Amino acid sequence: MLTQQTQEAIAILHDIAGHQALAVEKEHITPDELAVMLARLERHKIVSRIPGAPVDEESSYQLCRPLKDISLLDVLEATGEHLNCNHPTTEVFYSRYGRVAAKLGVVNHMTRLYLSEIKLIDC
Repeated sequence: MLTQQTQEAIAILHDIAGHQALAVEKEHITPDELAVMLARLERHKIVSRIPGAPVDEESSYQLCRPLKDISLLDVLEATGEHLNCNHPTTEVFYSRYGRVAAKLGVVNHMTRLYLSEIKLIDC
């Protein structure tokens, strides 16, 4: 349901909040992808670079507000990504995202239901 870029952005934000750099290795984010994502998150005022720190490292950034105050919508707007509602929510998704998956599963199900009711004759 979450695109790869959205998942990467979430992982990067968790790393910055936890002062660790695990996302790059875990999500296999290239240095170029990391630089682009950090720039997007900074442009949308989700993160800010620590003055004098290198531009392309997670450790050079801090959150502009607590992680608990950053929403999935904030991340989707910053990355320009979307929710992928083309498939039912998988068990892998539920196991990876736990409590959040339940909410997103409902969004996915309802979106799919509403889209199935829009007939092309009405478009």
